[in-house]
This record gives sequence, structure tokens and C-alpha cells, in this order.
Amino acid sequence: MVAVGMSNQAIGERLYISDKTVKNYVTSIRRKLGVENRIQVALAAIKCGLVDPNASA
Repeated sequence: MVAVGMSNQAIGERLYISDKTVKNYVTSIRRKLGVENRIQVALAAIKCGLVDPNASA
């Protein structure tokens, strides 16, 4: 969901969790991937084939 540009609030609403929880998860993902921001998370997801960069959100 990060990779397709969804905000923490939108992700939280979709998963029925708080945006603070989403922020914590995104921070954990960034640390595990060794990247600095959400854009790099999205690029990693695309590179690994988890997200189709040509698909619409």
C-alpha cells in the first residue's frame, strides 16, 4: 500500500488500525530494508516484484 502511494491514514482505514500503528510498521519496514524514506520502500517493492509499477492504485 505504501508502494502505490497510500497515506498512513488511508492504509490504517483500510486495515482497521490507527495511522500511528501504520507509521510504526512503515518505520520498521524502512529499517529492515535499510532505506531512508517511503519512496525507497516503494522502489524496493517494485524491484522485488511485489508491486506492478504500471498498475493503477
